[in-house]
Amino acid sequence: MTSLFEPKTASELGSVALGSRIATALVAFAFYVFLGDPTDWFDVVTGAVSAVVVAIVLGRVVFEHTPTLRTLGILVRALVFLPYLLFAVVRANLSLAAVLLDPRLPIDPAVVRIPAPRGQLATALLANSITLTPGTLTLDVDGDELVVHTLTPATRDELLAGELARAVEFVVGHSSVESEQAAFDASTHGGEERLR
Repeated sequence: MTSLFEPKTASELGSVALGSRIATALVAFAFYVFLGDPTDWFDVVTGAVSAVVVAIVLGRVVFEHTPTLRTLGILVRALVFLPYLLFAVVRANLSLAAVLLDPRLPIDPAVVRIPAPRGQLATALLANSITLTPGTLTLDVDGDELVVHTLTPATRDELLAGELARAVEFVVGHSSVESEQAAFDASTHGGEERLR
């Protein structure tokens, strides 16, 4: 198995590095424009220079594989995923606030294991999405599983239902059938450790 860090030939090294750096520069510049809304030429030039610097420094580690048209599809699907993730974060915030304001405090912390998706990008995206959502925290990636701390039964059930995992599978373009079966297996057979 080859990686971006150990290409087989010098020509492969050049194509991987150049393709990754160009794609990284484009993504960094698009992100800058989206967040900064530059209206002055100085801002545009500053953003372009910053994108080039980011591409030179991080170009070979940003992408798991050499960027292709499939990579563009992943980026487009990621733009669709962002509002979904923001909605999930807001919904989890409201749910957790309701639990914390309830005088009975129905908190039941536990650590669960869920299947990790295929690929480093998918695993990182799912782990970070889980951590961004209040009430859940990714503790570790253990082989092909994510170890996740959950605060309430509701957050645990939602996580084990696999909706977030299916959304991540959509972003990276993997089949959702495998992730649905894995989520079902985790909910019926997966380990759960109570924290008392």
